[in-house]
Amino acid sequence: MRVIPNKRAAAGPVPTSRTLDFRKRRSKPDIRKIRRVFILILEIAAVVFAAYLVISAFCTQVVMTEESMEPQLMAQDRLLIDRVIYRMKDPKQGDVVAFSSPGDLSGRYSVKRVVATPGQKVSIKGGVIYVDDKVYTAPAQTTTIRDAGLATSEITLGKDEYFLLGDNRDVSEDSRYTSVGNILKRQIRGKIWLDATPRHFGVVD
Repeated sequence: MRVIPNKRAAAGPVPTSRTLDFRKRRSKPDIRKIRRVFILILEIAAVVFAAYLVISAFCTQVVMTEESMEPQLMAQDRLLIDRVIYRMKDPKQGDVVAFSSPGDLSGRYSVKRVVATPGQKVSIKGGVIYVDDKVYTAPAQTTTIRDAGLATSEITLGKDEYFLLGDNRDVSEDSRYTSVGNILKRQIRGKIWLDATPRHFGVVD
């Protein structure tokens, strides 16, 4: 009986195309990919920070709790405060501002209109407001003044002092009364710029 030789076995082991390497191969980090991820993280952080600044500066909210600014601003209206503008310039006559009353520890803001600014003289005679001996005309609709309060006698505003009145004169507790008096600039928290209440939505003049 003739044995047929196994040609594969006779030829020896089949050579492999690559040598087995049991050492763990270490891949080099992709520097460009890492840089792209790092830049993306920085961009996201910048957008979040910018959004925070915008919200903090322009979207601080105050709710009208009284009727002192009617008919333009109604009780329960939600108002947005610009807290940045008075860091760049001073409040001017006619601005509607949010301020903290002296001695009020509740943290609530009051909202009134600037009638006179530092160095000016203000008085109320016969229901008419005089600023530097000239009749003051409010930029918005107001009611008649029946009680002149402290402004019965002429008041000269000192440095950084502002005289504020509510547009709804008869129900407004403002600079005419000792409970409020003249307001210092540091007590003014910002300018009211927007009424965000849906039924009254609009820019505040």
